[in-house]
Amino acid sequence: MNIQILQPPLPSRSRDNLPVIVILHATAGAKASSSINHLRGVGLSYHYIITRDAKDSSKSATTENTVPVIFQCVPDIRQAFHVGSTIPAPGGLGFNRSSIGISLANIQRKVNPEPYPELQIVALNELLAHLKTTVPSLKFLTTHAVIQPWNRSDPFNINGEEIAMRHGFEFFRPTPEEIEKHRPKKL
Repeated sequence: MNIQILQPPLPSRSRDNLPVIVILHATAGAKASSSINHLRGVGLSYHYIITRDAKDSSKSATTENTVPVIFQCVPDIRQAFHVGSTIPAPGGLGFNRSSIGISLANIQRKVNPEPYPELQIVALNELLAHLKTTVPSLKFLTTHAVIQPWNRSDPFNINGEEIAMRHGFEFFRPTPEEIEKHRPKKL
């Protein structure tokens, strides 16, 4: 597993609670590096971004069969800014306060979606196994699309329930009532 600590880190704030949930995302951008630059410019962040390969290729079709880089953009003990949903996370706090956000570099087209390179998924699984042992407060896993379905669909073609089960997490899904109650009035 190739984890590189991003210096300087992306925006974050201290938190006074332990994270309980992992939220999976996709960048919707070409490269992890361009996504990092964009996030820095708009004041948002993930804890981790996983490239497609070692050279941070911009498309799955051009990846090399090399170990992806996992950029740690925010320390696990700090709060990153990656979810806009007001649905309460397990434990009742907001998702940003309660989570670790992991994003896969992937363009996220609805038509002809970009596949995830096999080694990128291997890196995701290695990172989740690592987090399961190093952050024992993590009990749940979900996806951005599940907790913010009114305007997010990422990560396409990722089976969050299967990933949660494989790593010993409980899959979190808000109730239809919670979704409706927290859906923004104007979209």
